[in-house]
Amino acid sequence: MSNKKSNNNKKRFKRRYILSAISLALLLSIGILALLAIQQAIEEVPPPIAAAEMVQVNFYFRDVDGHWGSEQRQLELHDDTADFIGTVLEGLFAGPQSATFVASIPGAVSIEEARLRTRVDNTLRITFSPSFADIDPIEVIDIISSLVYTMTDLEFINQLEFFIGDEPMLDGDGEEFGFRSRENTSLEETTGPVDSHTATIVLYFTDEQMMWLIPEERTITINPMEDIAHFILDALLEGPQTPGLYAAIPEGTTYSIVERTGNTIFVGFTRDFYESLSAGGSTLEEMMVFSLVNTLTEQPDIRRVQIFIDGEPVQPDEEGNLHMDLSRPIDRDESLIQGHMDSRGDIGSYVKGKLIR
Repeated sequence: MSNKKSNNNKKRFKRRYILSAISLALLLSIGILALLAIQQAIEEVPPPIAAAEMVQVNFYFRDVDGHWGSEQRQLELHDDTADFIGTVLEGLFAGPQSATFVASIPGAVSIEEARLRTRVDNTLRITFSPSFADIDPIEVIDIISSLVYTMTDLEFINQLEFFIGDEPMLDGDGEEFGFRSRENTSLEETTGPVDSHTATIVLYFTDEQMMWLIPEERTITINPMEDIAHFILDALLEGPQTPGLYAAIPEGTTYSIVERTGNTIFVGFTRDFYESLSAGGSTLEEMMVFSLVNTLTEQPDIRRVQIFIDGEPVQPDEEGNLHMDLSRPIDRDESLIQGHMDSRGDIGSYVKGKLIR
């Protein structure tokens, strides 16, 4: 009997041992799973992100008064140079972030390719889509200036070249733009005071009968950072200072823009200029046009002038209100200058750029 009880006790002890072992194994398994879960959770936490290197880029736009300035932005520097160039171009095309400036690149302009040519003095080649050929010349100047100054603000770009499709871009004289850098691209600075200079210029007004253009020499104050054509035009529209001379362009005439492409200068007037041209007869029309053209072409680097009205080229006049074709650039005409030797037998007393006393 005692042996039977002893065997039962051994069986119960064995069962308890097995259950205890199973329980311990389960606890160990649960613990291991918990540790694995914790480890997995730790591994899924993203490592700390290193601070991205930021660089300052100056985006060049005109302000609301028409002067150039720069808008500073902080951009993340990419390891991929092409990608970073694309980021800067996208920012430039998107336009200014400040209400102080206006967009310099129309929405219709698009770029097919921007390639950095490191073997050609770090030249950024910009290829516009074929539709760029339809952009007004005045807008082209702003686009080029904005691109040149913004992109050469990057230390790894020295100059730009421009293509339309597969062809090099041409200027107003039909010549290739070539390489453009800050050295050969004019831009008015508005970021600081600039010492003013003086310049001696020649303006053209008329006699009382409007038979001749008569030169008036004048010394004016200019800002050397801006195109002298602005100051010449301002002086012309102020009228003559010499007794006996009369302004061919009516008082109160205003202009909106003066820009150059090659040797051609584009002058944009408001509508009142066109109304004076079309209402004054052929003599006034001729004197108004060549008072402007001959005055501006006194500058050795200006050969012709094209007139714009409200930002658009003057269209051919089918109604006969105009006697001249103003849809194209106009060359200088010295035959209208008093004292010029021509078929009327007048003795020459004036040569371009110099009054003969």
